Amino acid sequence: MSQAEPLTLIEKARGRGLTGIAKQGIGGWLLALSSSLILGVQALTQVLIVPIDLFVNITEAAGEAFIVSPLGVVIAGSEASAQSIAEFEFLGLPIGTVVVLGSFAIVALYLRQPWSSDFVPGTFTDSLGTGTEEEGEA
Repeated sequence: MSQAEPLTLIEKARGRGLTGIAKQGIGGWLLALSSSLILGVQALTQVLIVPIDLFVNITEAAGEAFIVSPLGVVIAGSEASAQSIAEFEFLGLPIGTVVVLGSFAIVALYLRQPWSSDFVPGTFTDSLGTGTEEEGEA
């Protein structure tokens, strides 16, 4: 620090009373205290807000992963099915209906069967000679 700097400070303080200087000192101290208090409240608020914000982000990502992405697969499959059925022109709707109802019937037959190891539902084709039918015959 050069000597000129303290002298300029003294020159700035000249003409002010001791009470004015004390008021400025106390005002600066109060300003520092209030800004510290405000920063502390902001820090506590961030401590509460950040976990909630992260939870919202995780919930959004999980919803997208479990709902939106699988729907994309279903939509792509339905569009491919619609394009292939459209090849049949005016017979597309009846053929599509038969295919959908046939798929439901195969699933219903499979679900109606007792515990089975059938390779193709409803055909009683066991895989590798194992299954519930052979276990009861021994």
